[in-house]
Amino acid sequence: MTTASVQRTSLLALISATLVCTPAAFASIVYDNSSTVTDLSTYIGAQNGVELGDEIVLAGTDRTITDFRFEYFLSANASGNEQAQLTFRLNDGTALIPLSSGRKLPNTQFFQISTDSVSGLETGRSTVVANGISATLPLGIKNFTWSVNFTGIEAGEEVGLVLNSPPTIGSSPSDYWQLDNGVWTTGQVDGGAVQGSFAARVTAVPEPSSLALGAFGALAFLSYLSRKRSI
Repeated sequence: MTTASVQRTSLLALISATLVCTPAAFASIVYDNSSTVTDLSTYIGAQNGVELGDEIVLAGTDRTITDFRFEYFLSANASGNEQAQLTFRLNDGTALIPLSSGRKLPNTQFFQISTDSVSGLETGRSTVVANGISATLPLGIKNFTWSVNFTGIEAGEEVGLVLNSPPTIGSSPSDYWQLDNGVWTTGQVDGGAVQGSFAARVTAVPEPSSLALGAFGALAFLSYLSRKRSI
């Protein structure tokens, strides 16, 4: 094998490994509503077992979520046994009234994780970071609802999701979701005068099939060039 052939083979192997084995290199922020507010009163209080959620619309085309973070507030008198469960659901349920909104209730769950597998909850304003995850939206879907179920909240303690708006990447309706005893309802802040979006950020990569197709295309092109130069 000639030196040129060895170099081309090494290059093909390197590109293949990069495209197929390190999808994080292709990650992009597809939703960003990170908070810059320091006022501790800007949160929606939660109750044990009642989920608070936000429907979000992702920007771009990457739809496999690898990193999700949300901001919350927990009072200083917390006992330390508080936990939060994060869930992603598709908005493919029954139609939301009024029908003219064109929206549907959260329904099909496609991801769930508890803070005890990420980190414990800290007092004050803080952020839960779930990275290294893999949650893929169905083809053609760009919106979903994320929700948090807080538990272990004792009398006198306060906990909630931090409000922030508007998102700098992606978008979100003006209301938020609540799930109580299996029933979904929407909530508003100041009667809708303030956008009810919670502080969160979503990072995603292309779907695995897209990465594989890109890798195949790149390898095929380089293989063509290699054969052409060897003629």
